[in-house]
Amino acid sequence: MQGAQIQQEIQQLKVDLVKAVRMLERARILDMNGHLSSRAPGDDRFYINARSASRASLTVQDITCCNLDGDALAGETEPPSEVHIHAAIYRRRPEVNAVIHSHPHWQTVLGIAGQTMQPVYSIGAFAGNCPVFEKSSLVNTPEMAEELAQVLGNRCMVEIRHHGNVLVGPGIREVFVASIYLEENAKKQYHASLLNPNFHVLSGENLQRTRETNWTPSIVQKAWHYHEEKARLAGIFNDMWE
Repeated sequence: MQGAQIQQEIQQLKVDLVKAVRMLERARILDMNGHLSSRAPGDDRFYINARSASRASLTVQDITCCNLDGDALAGETEPPSEVHIHAAIYRRRPEVNAVIHSHPHWQTVLGIAGQTMQPVYSIGAFAGNCPVFEKSSLVNTPEMAEELAQVLGNRCMVEIRHHGNVLVGPGIREVFVASIYLEENAKKQYHASLLNPNFHVLSGENLQRTRETNWTPSIVQKAWHYHEEKARLAGIFNDMWE
């Protein structure tokens, strides 16, 4: 890959990171905390929103670059204190190119109630089989991050009880869309459980087909474009290059 092409891809990666963080803050998946990262193309580095930068007004200049030990490279701003989550997962999972740690309301409520996430909503049907990390404090040491990565294993998400979750995927847009619809699935499960404790859960061939037809690259792109356009029209991307 040529140098100019690499720089172009890195710039686009930073733009997508900023857009995703701003949209996730607007969707209340992120708040004043939380972080999203992406592996650099063809490299052992990753980019992540800086610790001190507001998630609501993140700019391209607020994206920092780290090595796989979770250390900021020379001249870069300080990464979040839980940067070790990202580093540990990237070291273990070469197929993973994006990681998000967030504090989604409905998923956290289900965890507090001891209610396992179930696939109850079509586009959120990838939910389920989610392991739980029971240490609820900040995951701000390499040792804790390694424990969390072990619990995650080869799955796409892990719940951190009383705290939030970690979601991984092949790219920024995939983890953004998954974050949105995982939270929507949790919200629907919560409300359905109030109406009927024996709520319906997708299963068997119906679950398999629902997952296959509702989670495709074209649907990921369609969902990203929908949220991107809503954000653009609402002025959410104003000043993101400053």
